[in-house]
Parts: sequence; structure tokens; C-alpha cells
Amino acid sequence: MLTLSTTRISFSSILAEFNEEKLLIFAPVIDELLKEGVDSNFIYLTIANSNTKFDERYVRINVNNFTSSPDYSHNWNSKSVLKTSEFIKNNNSILELAELNYGVPKEIIASILFIETKHGKYLGNNNLLSVYYSTALCNQDAFIAKNKQALKEKFSGSLEELETLNKKIDERSIKKSKWAIQQLKALAKIEKLYGESISDLCGSWAGAFGISQFIPTSYLAWAIDGNNDGKINLFETTDAIFSVANYLKSNGWNTDSLSNRNAVFHYNNSSAYVDAVFKLANLSLAHYHKSNELPEE
Repeated sequence: MLTLSTTRISFSSILAEFNEEKLLIFAPVIDELLKEGVDSNFIYLTIANSNTKFDERYVRINVNNFTSSPDYSHNWNSKSVLKTSEFIKNNNSILELAELNYGVPKEIIASILFIETKHGKYLGNNNLLSVYYSTALCNQDAFIAKNKQALKEKFSGSLEELETLNKKIDERSIKKSKWAIQQLKALAKIEKLYGESISDLCGSWAGAFGISQFIPTSYLAWAIDGNNDGKINLFETTDAIFSVANYLKSNGWNTDSLSNRNAVFHYNNSSAYVDAVFKLANLSLAHYHKSNELPEE
């Protein structure tokens, strides 16, 4: 990560670094970020950066992904249960401290971290600036039309059903564009707070990063320096554990089942995801206790 220069650089001084096509593509995003009060220095430097590229895949998947239901069943097979049980054992003291501080059971934390990134094994290689700059364009008429065409090519229902889904694409295009702008705004704040470039930050196609897969606004709101080293690093296990615990507690984790399910649903708006977290947690905890039983004398 490179340390940022505190010198403001004008648009004209870096214009030569822009490819004209790139500048034209991101022009609507630049306008929106400036309206939001994002530092122009951040905007132009991040767009000029060679890591930042337009990718229509992000425009499509972040809008049209509602049309498919994810399958989480592989997350509670025997291998997944074993891996999560081992993670609990290897990080038991940290997990128990997080549980003590936030009231979130260690098996829930361990299960979320497994489902998200297999405890950090799969972190995603999507450049976050590219994800958000591209997704911010999804409210443009040309991309709305392309997303509707992509839906139509796979759709086999009635015309009325298709029209309903097209209206949802219209709504999601506006919502997701605004969401992407807010994530870019949060990235600008993160860079300013920590004085490090975020140009090489990578994660999922949805813009989440770290072992816990937080989006930038979630990082600002709920990420925790769990190991007290003065930095919040979600690519570090202790910080990721404490951050998940803080996230769930801050979003309603309590003593009743409904509140706890709602807290996990806030983490990922999918009932199938919530079911997977609790199923993996229960199976992993049982396996952990069984594998750590003392032998009879």
C-alpha cells in the first residue's frame, strides 16, 4: 500500500494520464461524486490509476443477481464442518474473548468467516475501485437496456412476469448506482483516515473485502481493531473476528432467535445464507466438542 501525497493535484495536471474513452465512460460517476463532496483529488487519481478499469460484468451482476438463488448447501458438508471446527480450536481464545465482549457465540463468528472466505483462503481478486466505478454506471439508459436484454434472453415466463422483473431492474439500477457512489465516498474517507492508497484493494464482485467481507461503509461503521495494534485490518484474523462480532451485536444480536436471525440477515440479505450460518454453526460446535472430549480413564 502506498502512502498518499498530501499535495492536491488539479484535474488538468493529470488529464494526460487519462485515456479519452475511460474519461468519457466514468464522466457520470465523476459528476455524482463531486456532488457528494468527494475530494476531486481522490476522484481523478483513482480513475487515472491503471488498476481502475470499466468492466460491464459488474454493471450486470450487481443489478441482475436477484434473478438467481445462491446454493449454500456445500457450506455444511463434512469438510466444511471439519474446517470450521478446526478454526474454532485454533482461534478459541480470540473467539471466546469476542464472544465475551459482544455476546455473539464463537461458532457463529467462525461460520460466517468460513462461508464468506473459507477463513481467508478465498478473498476475491476483483479490484474494488473497478467494481464500484463500474457499478455506479448501472443507472445509465444504455446499461439498463442491456441488463433487461440479458434477463429476457434467459427468461421463460409470461410477458407480465417479465414486465414486473423489468420494473425491478429499473428500481435496482437506481438503488445500486447510489449504493456504489456511497461506497466510493467511503473508500475516499478510508484513504484519508489511514493515509494509504486503496487503489490495489481487491475483494468480491460485490465490492466486499477482507476475511469478513465488509463493504467500505460497513468497514467505517463496524470494523474493529481486535488485536490493538492501532490498525483495523480485515485481512488479519483477530480484527476480522472482532469485526464480525461487533457487526452482529450492533445490528440486533441479542438473546432471542428472531433477533439473531435478523442480525445475520443484515450481514447478507438472504434467508438461505442465514440458514447456512446457523446450520454450519450448530454442526461445527458439536464436532468441536466431540473432537475435544477428554478420553475416559
